[in-house]
Amino acid sequence: VIAAGNPQYAELAARYQKDLRRFGVELDIRTDTQGFATLRALADTNSGITAGFVKGGLIGSLQGRLASEKAKGRHGDYAQLRSVGRLFQEPIWVFTRGDMPIGSLRELGGKRILVGSREGGGRRIATQLLRANDVTGETSVFMDEDLSADAARLKKGEADAAILVQAADSDTVQKLLQVENIRLMDFSREAEAYTNRFPALTKVILRTGAVDFNPLLPSADITLLTTSVALAVRPNMEPALVSLLTQAVINNPKSGFDRHGDPVLFYKPGEFPSPNDPELQIASDARLVYKSGELPFTLRVLAPITRRMGLPFSYTAYASNHAAKLVLLIPVLAVILPLTKGVPALYIWIVRRRLLYWYNQLKSLEKSLDAGGARFDPDAVRAEFDRIDLHVRRIHLPSFFSHELYDLRGHIELMRQRLVPG
Repeated sequence: VIAAGNPQYAELAARYQKDLRRFGVELDIRTDTQGFATLRALADTNSGITAGFVKGGLIGSLQGRLASEKAKGRHGDYAQLRSVGRLFQEPIWVFTRGDMPIGSLRELGGKRILVGSREGGGRRIATQLLRANDVTGETSVFMDEDLSADAARLKKGEADAAILVQAADSDTVQKLLQVENIRLMDFSREAEAYTNRFPALTKVILRTGAVDFNPLLPSADITLLTTSVALAVRPNMEPALVSLLTQAVINNPKSGFDRHGDPVLFYKPGEFPSPNDPELQIASDARLVYKSGELPFTLRVLAPITRRMGLPFSYTAYASNHAAKLVLLIPVLAVILPLTKGVPALYIWIVRRRLLYWYNQLKSLEKSLDAGGARFDPDAVRAEFDRIDLHVRRIHLPSFFSHELYDLRGHIELMRQRLVPG
């Protein structure tokens, strides 16, 4: 079950869903969970959610001197999650009214700022960056809502600025870049400082004319901060599922073109998905898939077969998880198998040994008969024959050896006839 709280996340999840289905795994997509709710669900073993899209910087914002004691307490739980990679960029867009150009977030002190809804993860990132500039809810007005695509709250003067954390090809950002009388903040003066202080951030440059050439938008280069989306999973997620999900991520990178067919701003081929995560540890099974570029052999071969046979994926997962142990048995089997060839011969010897014992007894009697002489006692020899015959009749052998048992009994009768006068 994967939490995909916005349309772009859900679009990627739907592509993963098709990939996983080929291996007998059904992916349930939850679009009603986002932001901190995703983190809480992943940390809660009873939520039913096992994977989720998480905005970069969200987990990192829960530690350090800018974080509250409550946030620091939660960081320990969320830091236990594992990542299967970073998927695509989500720049930080700071829009202001057209009559209020700013060059630093410090200049938003005392202003009315749209920081995003409480359900979204962007709000936490926005407020952390503001606090780093001593802009807090005590000195400014934090408005818990998202800026609409027409920037109505800014244009009406109901807000002075808005901060969004969204992909460059999102419908809202694409429309906002075309709205007149609003400005996009340039982070060029302090971008390096931000990327040094906040590991989840990097910088990108919106080049002159990158949005449109007529009118020229933007009219000059603008440096932005950007983070990247992580796909997080529970630390105890089934290793085989981690491998399959990682393969689905690698096979389905976010497209470099938007839904209109235009190139996505800041897109670099091969940059994502990436196994480099500054906030979460990459799952070990995911790292192996990134390194080899393919699924583990056992999983790659067995999963399609068990799916066609209608068997539960748990069979495939068990075989995949224990494949290494099975490989270790190969040298042992190489020694044992040749030895097993001697087992049938050993078994035959053990069975026939019981018959040979009585043949030896019979042979001793034969020597007594051949020797004869004064000390020969027919009654004692006859009693010995009876004893041997009684014990032989009590022998239970597998049917395969029945003829040998009857041969022994026949030899006993043959020797007994030598005692009959005449």
